[in-house]
Amino acid sequence: MARVILAAFSEDTIAAPGNRQPNYIVVSVTDTNGVPVTGLAAGNFKVDPMIVGPGGALVNIANVNAGRLPGFYLVNVVPIRTETWKAGVYIFAVAVERGPDRGQTLATVLMD
Repeated sequence: MARVILAAFSEDTIAAPGNRQPNYIVVSVTDTNGVPVTGLAAGNFKVDPMIVGPGGALVNIANVNAGRLPGFYLVNVVPIRTETWKAGVYIFAVAVERGPDRGQTLATVLMD
């Protein structure tokens, strides 16, 4: 098993309390030598909201898009079922797995 290094930031540009628009999580993935990890897809990512705004729900990954720079990904998450975003702080655990390679990090956003 090899380690991959993740950094993630979240932004609620179009997601807002009361809607189901995607919340953005931008993730950088490199190997232990700093080489960008490319070719990842939605199945390689897991996102779990460890802390949610009061009354908030779990999320599903809507899609994952590779960025213009190698090793960067835009992960779009939406609330499960027909839930909507709730106001407050969300802390997301973000994990990546590709074969024996694994890594994890945290991202936070104030949904307002």
